Amino acid sequence: MIKKSFKQFLRSLYHLADKNSTDDFGHIGKSCIIPNSVKMSNPKNLYFDDHVNIGADSILNSTNAKIKIKRYFVSAPGLRISTGQHERRIGRFLASITEKEKNHNIGLDKDVIINEDVWAGFGVTILAGVEIGRGCTIAAGSVVTRSLPPYCVGGGIPAKPIKFYWTVNQILEHESQLYEESERFTRDELENIIIKTTAITLNL
Repeated sequence: MIKKSFKQFLRSLYHLADKNSTDDFGHIGKSCIIPNSVKMSNPKNLYFDDHVNIGADSILNSTNAKIKIKRYFVSAPGLRISTGQHERRIGRFLASITEKEKNHNIGLDKDVIINEDVWAGFGVTILAGVEIGRGCTIAAGSVVTRSLPPYCVGGGIPAKPIKFYWTVNQILEHESQLYEESERFTRDELENIIIKTTAITLNL
């Protein structure tokens, strides 16, 4: 009886990943935790792999495009993700254009993809079309308008890569312990990512 009551109490606080709470999602994996304070505009467009932990008081706006979050994602409270943008149209007030009237052929709605092992700090905002690289850490309060590379610390408004927190050798060692060989980055891939990111960051 006590065990049953405790489980009911937990369900009052969280959307637990079981048969009674997952039918509304596009996909939800094992051991996902989504507090009831999280607001979701269209759960059918939410695709979560295993061990996704969304912070309290977050907003997931996926009205017309998907939010795809891979395994072992964790966010602090106040995460904001939006896959859409408002349309500006000559002769119309922005707020008068309904979702039904919106021109969906001009790229206003784009998927957001968050890869494995990402940490998002307090109050992070991620906007349409962004992909967050594997192992990325996003600093609190950041607004991410462009994709971030793997294994970087990203931050700011708009967010940009600040540094890579491991060397190439350390990343290779890390991935050898966690990922199948077919899933791992190669040395050449990592070196090219770092060179390209450094060049872009210097020009921002």
